Amino acid sequence: MTRMKTVFAALLVAAIVNVVPLAKAQTIKVQLAGSSAQWQTLALGAYNAGKCVSGGTAPCFHYTNSAFDLTDTRPTVLGGTAAVDSGAVWIVWDSAATPNVWAFIKVDSGVGDRCYFAQPRCNINVTTFPPPGNLISSTLWGDGSSDTTPPSSIQTLYTSGTSLVNTAASDIRPEDALFATCRANSVLGGGTDGLAGLGYGANASGVCPKFGAKLADLEGSDILSGYPLSTSTAHVLAFALSGKDPFTGTAVPVATTVSVGATPVVFIISRTGALSGASNITDQEAQTLFSGADCDGGVVGGSGGPISVYLREPMSGTMNTTEYSVFRYWTLSGASQETGVASQNPLSKACTAGGSRFRAIGTSEEVKSVLNSNTNNGDDGIGYAFFSYGNVSSISNNANYGYLTLDGIDGIFHKYGTTIDPGEPATAGVLPGAANLPAACSGAFPCPEGKIWSGNLSFPNLRNGSYRAWSNLRAVSNGTALSALDLLVKGSQTYVTTSTPDFVPAVKVGASDPGLPLLRSHYLQEGVPPVNVSTAGDKGGDAGGCILTSTGVETTSDTTTSLIQVQPGSACAVFP
Repeated sequence: MTRMKTVFAALLVAAIVNVVPLAKAQTIKVQLAGSSAQWQTLALGAYNAGKCVSGGTAPCFHYTNSAFDLTDTRPTVLGGTAAVDSGAVWIVWDSAATPNVWAFIKVDSGVGDRCYFAQPRCNINVTTFPPPGNLISSTLWGDGSSDTTPPSSIQTLYTSGTSLVNTAASDIRPEDALFATCRANSVLGGGTDGLAGLGYGANASGVCPKFGAKLADLEGSDILSGYPLSTSTAHVLAFALSGKDPFTGTAVPVATTVSVGATPVVFIISRTGALSGASNITDQEAQTLFSGADCDGGVVGGSGGPISVYLREPMSGTMNTTEYSVFRYWTLSGASQETGVASQNPLSKACTAGGSRFRAIGTSEEVKSVLNSNTNNGDDGIGYAFFSYGNVSSISNNANYGYLTLDGIDGIFHKYGTTIDPGEPATAGVLPGAANLPAACSGAFPCPEGKIWSGNLSFPNLRNGSYRAWSNLRAVSNGTALSALDLLVKGSQTYVTTSTPDFVPAVKVGASDPGLPLLRSHYLQEGVPPVNVSTAGDKGGDAGGCILTSTGVETTSDTTTSLIQVQPGSACAVFP
């Protein structure tokens, strides 16, 4: 019996010796979690038509699938249950003897920021490694290639749960993501409009819980989806940008935030009934609809009748960009989309007049809500999303769906319903898609921005400052991953000018694109003093910050910090 135990032990040790090197036989470059607006373009930048992002050994390979999880284990330290978010993953790896690996799980900005700053960080995992899903069209990869199953050593990273996030992809700055989480995870009330806290936690309104707080105060109450039969949830778990992790007390490393590029939020609609004929939405009309005061298609010039209004979870980067540039201005001169919803979880609530409001979790569910509004609720629907060709693909090139101008300004093209831009669909307000681009693009992607927009530059009204609802996409990292991130971001910025123009690059790209000529003024947020100058490490919140002209990328003088919107247009005030 003793001999058998000895033999078994020897075999076990041999197995471990054989497995461990296999599991470690790769070099992790970046493991991103977060923003759907960056997911596709960063994949293309990593793969680089098989040539690999700078620092990789060609050829590279790619894989995608939607069946992965992102797990935050911190609640288990205090006797709780790990929080799990699900999302689509892409993985790119090269041909080096010890393969380099780049990966990205698509969740939401707030989740990405939380999972990066968490100590320990979240891990990307899957129980059984699934076959390739080909979630990104083979035409976009640059060489017509389809997904490939990763080698077993890379699969083991994810089936073992050892692949930790080392980078966040975020639609908003980390300071704004933390503010949004603390606003949600606190008692309803506070502030002039009673919405400094949203009621999904027991902390004082708008106050972040610290290390030493009870488990219940650190994890709050999950926010549930109002989409029929959806099991999606949004976790309001605490995190910190510095100091100690609220769950574990472990020190939070200093991070660097990198500007990626700017993308507009657009209001998307189905338009076969009450929203037929709608083409524009003003701030006041948006506040009327999304606050639940009057949910009728006639509010925005449609034919009239009840409609369904779809808002996002309050930690979403899309939600916060829209909240502070269209709805709840910092002076509280507008009506929040969170007005009167705290008692509804999941949100499925009749408006004061007209139709109803519903909660969607994640961009894909928001777009799906509009897509299936008539099927699910019997009426047209309105929502909002960061525009990217991937985000709106399910409702693009279809006259039954569309987008609205905001205060008369088109967020995608020069002018709604004209032939100024070759890539604008012939029917006014139809969302452009990859399958119906101008002949100069051979009718599909890849296609450079100069063949879609007249004047050769994407999103002209975002660039000139007239369209207000936009955010500068960011990525957050530190250490060796930060160097790899910088290379990846530069690769993706090239791709948005030459292949898939999903955002305005933050920096100049060659001789073809001057980069983003604007910034949003930074202001004090969650105790972080504002700094506009990127070379000095820009800091502070900027959701709803005033739009300023930049001489480069976030290089204006810091005398213009702390300016916030007080109403549509250029009306600004110093942040209180």
